[in-house]
Amino acid sequence: MTSTRLIVVLICSLASRLALGADSFECTVTLVHAIDQDGQMITSTEHLQRQVGNTFRVQRSDGSITGGDFFDSSTAEKIRVINEPEENSYYAIYESYGPNRMVGYLYIANHRSWPTKPFTYTTAGEYIYSGVCV
Repeated sequence: MTSTRLIVVLICSLASRLALGADSFECTVTLVHAIDQDGQMITSTEHLQRQVGNTFRVQRSDGSITGGDFFDSSTAEKIRVINEPEENSYYAIYESYGPNRMVGYLYIANHRSWPTKPFTYTTAGEYIYSGVCV
């Protein structure tokens, strides 16, 4: 009976994970780069290293981002999802206006057959985040 319960729990867990995946991507940052004053990419600052391991969720339909320390899409005044079919790559552009205009670009390689999908996110042209999504 115990093994039957375990199987049921595993099946329910997988089903809920698949249902969640249909609506959103769950992403984890594995590397952060910044551009220094000489135009070189760096990864070794304490500020950048603290961001490794952050997780966030991207809603597939509207591109909204929640979680993570690097960007909260609630400050974006315009989000444009460019390509959203499940069998293809996923692209979104984030724009905020005001005294400090920011444009962010998110790419998720959703078309890969791998269990995790690589992503890159660039914000303000200065920071580049990469990692994986499920």
